[in-house]
Amino acid sequence: MKDNINEMIRNLKDTTLRNEEQNWLKTNLTRFTRMLQGQRDLLTVGKLILSELAPLVSAQQGVLYIMNSSDEEPELKLLASYAGRNGDGVKTHFKLGETMVGQAALERRSILLTNVPTDYVKVSSGLGESQPMNIVVLPILFEGEVKAVMELSSLDRFNSTHQAFLEQLTESIGIVLNTIEANTRTENLLKQSQSLASELQKGQQELQKTNQELQEKARSNLAKDQFLAMLSHELRTPLTPVIASALELEGEPALPENIHESLHMIRRNVELEARLIDDLLDLTRVSKGKVQLNFEVVDAHSLLHNALEIYQSEIVRKQLTLRLDLAAQKVHLRADPARLQQIFWNLINNAVKFTPKDGQIHISTGNDSDEQFHVEIADTGLGIEPETLPKIFDAFEQGNRTQFGGLGLGLAISKTLVEAHKGSIRAESAGRNKGTKFSLAFPTCQKPDRDAVPTVRRQVSQRQSMRILLVEDHEDTNRSLTNLLRRRGYYVQSAASLQSALELSAKEEFDVLISDLGLPDGSGIELMQKLSSARPLVGIALTGFGMEEDIRKTREAGFKYHLVKPIDLTKLDQLIQQSVATDSPV
Repeated sequence: MKDNINEMIRNLKDTTLRNEEQNWLKTNLTRFTRMLQGQRDLLTVGKLILSELAPLVSAQQGVLYIMNSSDEEPELKLLASYAGRNGDGVKTHFKLGETMVGQAALERRSILLTNVPTDYVKVSSGLGESQPMNIVVLPILFEGEVKAVMELSSLDRFNSTHQAFLEQLTESIGIVLNTIEANTRTENLLKQSQSLASELQKGQQELQKTNQELQEKARSNLAKDQFLAMLSHELRTPLTPVIASALELEGEPALPENIHESLHMIRRNVELEARLIDDLLDLTRVSKGKVQLNFEVVDAHSLLHNALEIYQSEIVRKQLTLRLDLAAQKVHLRADPARLQQIFWNLINNAVKFTPKDGQIHISTGNDSDEQFHVEIADTGLGIEPETLPKIFDAFEQGNRTQFGGLGLGLAISKTLVEAHKGSIRAESAGRNKGTKFSLAFPTCQKPDRDAVPTVRRQVSQRQSMRILLVEDHEDTNRSLTNLLRRRGYYVQSAASLQSALELSAKEEFDVLISDLGLPDGSGIELMQKLSSARPLVGIALTGFGMEEDIRKTREAGFKYHLVKPIDLTKLDQLIQQSVATDSPV
């Protein structure tokens, strides 16, 4: 009976002690929370925490380090100290992982040192100094992020209540420090905003006006782009039967030589016209350097002669004196032949256009010590004013020559194309009515060995006859492509609409679908999706739309190739045969 009573008394004392400890914890946590609430200054908070906390947990010294993440490498910097003395050697900053302070921050956990070395630190007063018994290092976190580290030393041992209190208090301190940090950032941003407010207010009306102008320009540009895309399609489509027929007739050996030359000239000019349409109707692609080039080794003199041939009749009509000094020995360049000829064509066009009757045009070529190919095209024509010369290669820049027509795009396009060939271009003029000289320079390359037979040619298999479904609503293009493909040995059935194409495909099977994208009753994309779902076939898209988005859509629909009008029949034939080689087993 006596033992039971003693046990009950001990249990009562333990329960009372635990209750007192819990009350102490709750009371002091509430007091600190109220005390720190509303504080806005870090230094004030740091000093307040240490001065109130140290006596409460029987600590005789304390330091508080704040995390500074603004530098490249995060660092803990001394914010406040308690009962320190000059000369005690308190460090002002730590890196993560450096000493126990940095290690507590790195590991995000408390460190309790119970056996403090005699020479580690001293607790001092006016009467003397003594070695602390315990040191505790506490990381202060907010949502897992280290905000500060606090270190306390005591002549006594930190009891379990003190340790529990410190662990819980650091959570409240973390919230306060994060709030102060967020408020400081907000205040700084507010100050910046206020400093800019007056300037923004002054420029508000101007910005509103500019915004309205930009919106109007955006609407105008969108309408222009849509119009140009459609115009591009409409201009390219009629060129297809012309170039296809000319190319096919060129292959007729029975025709007289002069007819061959005329056909060659027709095809060359149609190809160049197609290139011009591409550039003139897609200025964004040109200005951003996204012009697609097909490089091969070319003879620059031959392309120069081709460009001159286009303007021969106009030179004769205006009775211009043309002098050629083609002295260059290294004339082979790695270039896109149509684009290089377009550069020559643009510059010769300007010389002919702006040189009056009985004037002179001088075209010369040469090589420098680096074996670069140089071209100079000089005239005795209108010339360029000094103030216009620096911007002569800007788009739409025509100086005072608008009466001669044109869009002012030729030189801008030429400069982009020259630079795409790793070349250079410059303009010179002594002034109005004193003529102009354009100078070009391109890197040269070795002349190709015409006797060498590429390996790939030895591997070409025998031509295959394919069953082709041709869908094209442009009557001349439909008729010419049908006839020309049949002459090359293909079985061809043609349709002018989506519905008629579906009707034909229901009656017989085809190996290849060649289809325009814009059909009267649907689209080539829709047709390809329907036919390819029934049986596999090779799809070749024919279109006047050649933007990256158009190509992406056709590929997603199942088309293997995307050809932009006007169509090169030889290239189309090669793609058909190539599809046989890639799709057939070896």
